[in-house]
Amino acid sequence: YLKVLNFYDRHFNYKWLAKRIIGNLETKEDRIFRLFQWTYDTIKPQPKSLPIMDDHVWNVYVRGYGVSDNFHDLFTTLCSYVGVEAVFHRLKIKDPDKLIGLSFVKLEKGWVVFDPFKGGYFLNKMGGWATIEEIKNKNWRMEKIGSAEIADSFYKPFLEVLPDIESIDLGRAN
Repeated sequence: YLKVLNFYDRHFNYKWLAKRIIGNLETKEDRIFRLFQWTYDTIKPQPKSLPIMDDHVWNVYVRGYGVSDNFHDLFTTLCSYVGVEAVFHRLKIKDPDKLIGLSFVKLEKGWVVFDPFKGGYFLNKMGGWATIEEIKNKNWRMEKIGSAEIADSFYKPFLEVLPDIESIDLGRAN
């Protein structure tokens, strides 16, 4: 019973938090971008002196800090609570020490990519959010929010190995 009670407690807290963050924003795109900005601005990187906590996503919000995956997990979970399918996935390149997480959000035009940990997102040549297909076709440029300090070149090797969305497990955030 306690596990079920805790689930419902988190569920209603997610609903409350998502509504508080998006306020009266009406479009799906505005809601997504607000959740992205809020996650980047609100959650802080894990202090090296503190232990890494691997528990429920809600506790990332409560603590106010987390590791990279925690930013993506919270962002994609909040997207789900505003009715948008989203998931995060870790990408590796040949260098085994190089690994990043990226968040994928489904729009009518396709899946778009965000990095709420570093504050990066991707636009196509027309200025709209770049889909996975557009990124694979080299139709992208990196943008960043806030005071994010990240170079375009950081993402390039990871975007070159961007998977098709069908190969990504879509279950976690939903």
